Amino acid sequence: MEYSDEDDIDIEEILKQAENVECIDENSIKKFATVFKKKKNKNERDRIEHPDNPEKWVSSEVDLDEMLVNTKNLSVCTNLYKSMVECEILGDIVDLLNHPNNDIVIEVLDIIKEITNPSNLYELDKEVSNIIVEYLNNKKLTHFVINVLEKINEEENDEYYNAMSSIFNIFENIFELENNLQNDLLTNSKLLFFLLKRITVEIKGNDSNSLYASEILVLLILRINQFAENVYDDFYYTISIFNSLLKYISKYKDKDPPNINKKEILLNCFQAIGNLLLLNDNKKVFDSTIGLELMLKLLSERKFLCFPSLKIFAIVLNDKDACNKFVELNGLKYLFCLFMLRHIKKNKITIFEFEENIITVISNLCIHCTGTYLGRVLNKFGEKKCEKIIRLLEIRQKYNDIITNEKKKKKKNLLVNENLKKMNIQIDDDCRKNLEYIELCDKGYLIYQLTDVILIALFFMNNSYISNNIFIHLYTKNIDIQSIYENILDFQDCLDDDELKEKLKKMLTFFLTSSKESNLFV
Repeated sequence: MEYSDEDDIDIEEILKQAENVECIDENSIKKFATVFKKKKNKNERDRIEHPDNPEKWVSSEVDLDEMLVNTKNLSVCTNLYKSMVECEILGDIVDLLNHPNNDIVIEVLDIIKEITNPSNLYELDKEVSNIIVEYLNNKKLTHFVINVLEKINEEENDEYYNAMSSIFNIFENIFELENNLQNDLLTNSKLLFFLLKRITVEIKGNDSNSLYASEILVLLILRINQFAENVYDDFYYTISIFNSLLKYISKYKDKDPPNINKKEILLNCFQAIGNLLLLNDNKKVFDSTIGLELMLKLLSERKFLCFPSLKIFAIVLNDKDACNKFVELNGLKYLFCLFMLRHIKKNKITIFEFEENIITVISNLCIHCTGTYLGRVLNKFGEKKCEKIIRLLEIRQKYNDIITNEKKKKKKNLLVNENLKKMNIQIDDDCRKNLEYIELCDKGYLIYQLTDVILIALFFMNNSYISNNIFIHLYTKNIDIQSIYENILDFQDCLDDDELKEKLKKMLTFFLTSSKESNLFV
């Protein structure tokens, strides 16, 4: 059914009808769609016929803008979305992302932001939601939104600055939905490198868009890891990401960031690097950068970025070459200063995260270092009457108390069981055991286990001075050898690395045999 431009369109009536899906007047929606398309086409035709004479097309552009304002009103009514697809209103909206007038584009961005809002789509029947998403995907929505990035100059005015925020909001919506709409975002390098550039540019004080860009970057890299990791096959692509992030971080290698906004951006940069390093192949690329040296510099300065750099070490120091290189670069000096909590303001850190990261790093060094590098790790524990062994056992006792208390709770009181009961989800015993293990790790179980990994690894080095000190302190603190045995077994069960499992088994056997022969532990 066709309508002329002069047909009366009562948008308020459509909105009123939209409150009850059964009362929606389909003719009103169709009428709106027809007039919208005509006004859109007229403006397009006027611009083509009179490209250098704005007076010839300004009137149709004003009409088009008014239609977009009305469409924005419709976009809050989720029960109209399916009709907007069927009448191709959404298709016309997406097409307008290519409009030469940025003011029109900004109106369109606001509409798309509303329609892609996950809370709106979750209100719909899943089938309807899928229809809308698939339609937007077929219309290449994300491709056109990415292209808009180059058209919006945030420095021009506040409206354009807010428009960029809307674009980031759309990306965030798409990532949260986790559907095919995100595919172009993951494989289009234009978006990734735009974000990398945007976080380095400060357009205004406390630049919220710069922070938003860093948050989207973290999400983007995480999703690439999950669904499109083949993009990292290009070495130069991956190393460019690392170099951009490291270059920005290096500005603060010897000073603290000036404000909270900068701190959050930097933390997001570290999170992005951490996400990249979740893939082993990317760790090899990281080795080709100045990353390890920069992280060590940050560690030595003991300023704000000291602690995120420690987290990076907890990720990358998981093989012989990386661990040996860390020792070669004199990283032990700075690491053990932190371990002993020297020169650190405790209010600067989350103690749990700090202890988890530093215990992870030390355990990896004890397991993976070889030759003289391993000897240097051992020597650190022998310094100053083995004070670092005492410190290690203090941490162990802290988490022993926490985990013992958690394990004493009845299973029905464990958070995981409560949540599963609420959701009426049935799982097998192995799955339940894994979930409960993860819950305990959130309380510090991994830290507790790794302290024992360090103990048996140190003991396995067969240095009589270190070994005797370990036994003496275990005995005087009345630590049950059985608890160490159980911790290591539980830790082994969670490993996929058979070689590491075998190594830990040898260490544990040697430790248990020696403890029995010592006659200290009956």
